[in-house]
Amino acid sequence: MDHGPLTIDLLERNCLRRERAQFLELLGSLTAEDWTRQTECPAWTVKQVALHVLGDDISLLSRQRDSAPQGLLLYAEDHPGMDFRQLLDGFNEQWVTAATFISTDLITTLLELTGEWSATFYESIDLSSHGEPVGFFGSTETSPYWQIAGREFVERWVHQQQIRRAVDAPDATDEALAAVGTVFVTSIAMQLGDLGLDDGESIGVEIVGVARWTLTWRGRSVGWELMSGSDDTAKATVEFHGPTAVRLFSRGPVSAETADVITTSGDGDLGMAALVGMGKLFG
Repeated sequence: MDHGPLTIDLLERNCLRRERAQFLELLGSLTAEDWTRQTECPAWTVKQVALHVLGDDISLLSRQRDSAPQGLLLYAEDHPGMDFRQLLDGFNEQWVTAATFISTDLITTLLELTGEWSATFYESIDLSSHGEPVGFFGSTETSPYWQIAGREFVERWVHQQQIRRAVDAPDATDEALAAVGTVFVTSIAMQLGDLGLDDGESIGVEIVGVARWTLTWRGRSVGWELMSGSDDTAKATVEFHGPTAVRLFSRGPVSAETADVITTSGDGDLGMAALVGMGKLFG
């Protein structure tokens, strides 16, 4: 089933532009010391994570908008024998290392420009047309641009959250978390197994106090049907709680002692099976 409409709605509501505006506001508030703080990304400072985001913008504009050769493929030509993860990490590290000399003022200005250009590109393109594969949605072949843009939105938000934690800034808004949650739940709907449900039976996913979604099983030939909002007939609901939900979705550290990270309601066995299935998808 094509779950594009929910994610396309995020783009129509200017989520990419809003995320970039929040990111620029955050960067504009940083002190010289803040830019040098270490983040959760190994060996990368706040400045280097911002440079990574800038590099992502330049890469996507070059390969997607301008049809230039993919930088990762060019890097692979000079580094035979590496697997995909090694190539991606090496390519990103090469860019960040080479660009570290760029001033923080110029980084912020360039991010404003590339944010505008990339948002304009995604707004102008037919989001049902196909481009590069997006593994986040389980794709190995070409993917529609609503998936590509959705992935970019989540990636930007994740890195913004990493910087926020590094400088002890408040989390991004609940509105942004709800939008990110929609992309994650769309990914879940496209990859989660049937969980033993009969046709028409549902499970719920909720970020408590922020957003709710319903996944209804429509058989193996169709898969999961995704809707925003809750369904009173759902057999089980997986509930992500409080600020910990932000850390879970943005790959941040979560204390093992935190009791309210995730809970389930309804059919406990089904809720746990759904939680295990989600965990396999997102590690």
